[in-house]
Amino acid sequence: MNSRRDVVVIGGGIIGSSIAYRLASEGKSVTVFERDSIGNNASGYALGLLNPTNETGNIESLNHLSFTMHKEMLGVIQEESGVDAQVLTMPHLELALDESEIPYLKSEVDRINEFSEFKSTWLEPDEIRKIEPRITDELYGGTLVEDIIILDSYKLTLATAQAAESHGVEVVLGEVTGIIYKNGRAVGVNLRDGQIDCDAVVLALGPWSGTSSLWLDIDVPIVPQKGEIIRVEGLNPPLGVHFHGNTLGSSCSVVQKADGATWLAATSKDGTGFDVTPSSEASESLSLRGMRMFPELESHQLLLHTACMRPVTPDGDPILGKVPGKDGVFIATGTGGKGILMGPVIGKAIADLVMNGETDLKIGQFGLARFAAN
Repeated sequence: MNSRRDVVVIGGGIIGSSIAYRLASEGKSVTVFERDSIGNNASGYALGLLNPTNETGNIESLNHLSFTMHKEMLGVIQEESGVDAQVLTMPHLELALDESEIPYLKSEVDRINEFSEFKSTWLEPDEIRKIEPRITDELYGGTLVEDIIILDSYKLTLATAQAAESHGVEVVLGEVTGIIYKNGRAVGVNLRDGQIDCDAVVLALGPWSGTSSLWLDIDVPIVPQKGEIIRVEGLNPPLGVHFHGNTLGSSCSVVQKADGATWLAATSKDGTGFDVTPSSEASESLSLRGMRMFPELESHQLLLHTACMRPVTPDGDPILGKVPGKDGVFIATGTGGKGILMGPVIGKAIADLVMNGETDLKIGQFGLARFAAN
């Protein structure tokens, strides 16, 4: 391990790996510290859905920009790393499973068509059945979006980390125990068995970001949110569309990925701490939601049930930017279930700040200081 680097990134998920990749591509020497292993937590167990059209709000423009960046970078990342991220492009269908949803979903067509990279149309139930005859009979139409991307989130995270290594990034399995300051500026990090000097520290700790509050003397209001996904035997012939709908009081995605399995995703549960034990409650709930859309799934065997923790903030928006009062310290966390989608745009924004002290990406409203003001 090098004793000095330009930048130390703490956290080897998709956010930390994306930042490291961008910094190294610009010639910076970077060490990434990961306590477990690359993609071993939320980044490795996410659905891997790249669809910026399904969420509005403050991060909408960043989501769309990141989607465009993904399209530009996916081929490069896979080539540089030698890792196949199992990228599929397919339509997205937002189903109206209750008649009351029709007006809203029809209005979504106009909103989505305002984005140049997507085309959206409203489909009546008989038009949807021509696309996928196995869909439920209890259907009132749906909003079709062409085209979104689905991929393997673990392999994308691994590809990003290994592509970063090809540019000179050093990935170390180890735990950082604190930040070293001199005259109010970060000059290194403490490890369990030593230290490493650097000019900048980037915190990309995901659900464990609260740990860094002790290093910053500032509260980092991140809590873990438990998310669970089940995979069942694939349909034959395979689904060629990502289906999503609200049913039984919650939303659910049904998609057949490159691994051949049909994925049913995902639950969201707060207040569980860091418990990542898969629950029978989540498995039953996801199965029922999936069968509401595709009754045939009742006969399909469970293949795998996973659980992970997502980092969430009190207002639902990420925390991005410089840490107030701590020169040379930067933070990127709180992406919730959007970390895989937001990896490229966050990678660029934080790398810009580290190298230039500013970025032209509009992340000002997502600073940590907004919570201190409340």
